[in-house]
Amino acid sequence: MARRATAILLAISVAALASSACRKDSPGPARWEWHPGGLAEALAVARTEGRLALVEIGASWCPTCHALERDVFDRNAGRLPMASLVGGRVDFDTPEGQAVCRRYTVLGLPTTLILDPDGTVRGRIEGYDDVDSYATAVADAVRGRSAATDPKSRAAAAPDDPAVAAAAGADLIARGDEAEGIRLLERARALDPEDRVGAWRDATRVLGRFHARAKGDPAAALPFFQEGAARAADPRARWGFAYWTAMMLHVAGRPDEAARYLDALQSDAAGRPEPLAVRAEFLWMSGGDAATGLALAREAARLAPTDDGNHWLVAVLALKAGDRSEARQAIDRALAITPGEAIYEDFRERLAETP
Repeated sequence: MARRATAILLAISVAALASSACRKDSPGPARWEWHPGGLAEALAVARTEGRLALVEIGASWCPTCHALERDVFDRNAGRLPMASLVGGRVDFDTPEGQAVCRRYTVLGLPTTLILDPDGTVRGRIEGYDDVDSYATAVADAVRGRSAATDPKSRAAAAPDDPAVAAAAGADLIARGDEAEGIRLLERARALDPEDRVGAWRDATRVLGRFHARAKGDPAAALPFFQEGAARAADPRARWGFAYWTAMMLHVAGRPDEAARYLDALQSDAAGRPEPLAVRAEFLWMSGGDAATGLALAREAARLAPTDDGNHWLVAVLALKAGDRSEARQAIDRALAITPGEAIYEDFRERLAETP
């Protein structure tokens, strides 16, 4: 499901991003709630109440965002220092989301920011692994602690390690040191030119996302994604880069080039499910023709029936095309392959709730 997290900028949000601050219900487990006004309201309430703001940047199409919501905020909010925090949520696929990504250099989703009331970053959590590590990271940020070492020190201690350079470069960019971060990312690419350890791939992805998300410059991002699609050692990564290439062309106002690029992918890999899935996802995320996308997703699922992501694409495109029955069948198939996947469970619940 990881490749489904590569989508950007144009998704139509299907999850509500709602309500108020942190409190404990009685009786029952602690519950987390969100202020509806996003970053601005969370910071305003934090100033009034003398607390910190926990701001999550996520998207309805992001599998890890759904897992974080379910595992932490729905089921284990009591593990967080709730009395110290005001909750604010930002939808990546909104003008506010794009502004927040640029202001705080958000490269991946979900990103959680622990902010002082003036908006200064006290702590930052990128992604989500498990409840324990997330709760510990939030608590450490609230206390003003950080388990992370200085990125420059890490890079200096291992100057010829491309993986260290890639990770340190990404950290520095997120912290606002763009020049040094870019230098280290380019060094990682130079140290791993054949992508033997995945550092070239990771650094190239970060550089593309930096220009696309933090700078809002698809033209500058495009060459990195094109390189990734041509050179990444991992085939799944190459298809992810291919998706980003098509999307950057679309966002840059070059839809005809995007279509020709996707045509070439299908021609060069005829009979394979991956280019069909890439185009189906592109049509879903860019607001393209749902019927065409659905036909592509069905064929991808036929060719690769054990790939849950293909059934997920059938589900979302069937719903967009107005076929709720097919959407239910497809999401059930996805869950049979990957039981417990939060984004699939949430989708099935929405289908059951909505006539």
